[in-house]
Amino acid sequence: MMLHRLLSPALIGLALIYTSPAIADTLVLAQLSDRPKKDFKQLRPMAKYVASQLQSLGITRGEVRLFSELDELTEAVKNGEVHWVTETPYTASVLVHEGDAIPLVMKWKSRQKRYQTLIYTHKDSQLTSLGDLLGKRIAFEHNNSFSSYYLPRLLLHKQGISATKIEGFNAPRASDKINYLFSRNEKNNLLWVHKGLVEAGALNDGDWENKGRVPEELKSELRIIYRSEPYPRALELVSSKLSEERATALKKLLLSMTQESHGKLLSRYEKTDGFEVLTPEVPQLLEDIYATSRTWPE
Repeated sequence: MMLHRLLSPALIGLALIYTSPAIADTLVLAQLSDRPKKDFKQLRPMAKYVASQLQSLGITRGEVRLFSELDELTEAVKNGEVHWVTETPYTASVLVHEGDAIPLVMKWKSRQKRYQTLIYTHKDSQLTSLGDLLGKRIAFEHNNSFSSYYLPRLLLHKQGISATKIEGFNAPRASDKINYLFSRNEKNNLLWVHKGLVEAGALNDGDWENKGRVPEELKSELRIIYRSEPYPRALELVSSKLSEERATALKKLLLSMTQESHGKLLSRYEKTDGFEVLTPEVPQLLEDIYATSRTWPE
């Protein structure tokens, strides 16, 4: 599935600077991005630090590459142009299955080791379960959001509930499916539900508990009707073209980082608290996400 992004001319130029071809002794860290300035600033310190710690293995520098399209990132990982990726589970599933990427460690991102998808409605709504959403409208954030698109759709799929995209609030709706629109961000997601433009929305529990994103006065007007099980917040992956020696050294280094020893660096790296060894359910989770999403008609 391709992710479509529109970047301003200035950001396109910036992205080109950040995506110069890798050289043999450069360790390249990459990510999907629709905000290259911010993401480069978050990833660059970690790339530089890790490269400095792996000099004994021939690494001379660290670089960041930012991609606006998933298929381009996947190809770069598969070809070894990108060595290391930090991403959420859906993108990770595609990189594993189409780009031969190898999951390395789990990442505690934005202060969360794991997170849940919450499906919510207006407090005065009659909706109480996922089944009640048939024929109704739900707002997902965007088509590369794990917690506010892929995970909700995966959960619906497992319950035998189909979803179909509609192009506007007043577009014809399928009575036997859940009809979804993309809100593009958390703020719209909340406001659309609050104003009754859609019957339900989907956010992760970290956003829900963040008063800067969900003010208490707004939350008091909303009601959660479903909570998913907790899922890994993010993953670090490596290209299969990265040598086993370097991949092992990278894994060991990441797992050694703690708040006490690397607090400032971790915080700059997307508000990371630390890293954790992969748990047994991760491979199956990535398999389920990928296999199920391939069956969706849109």
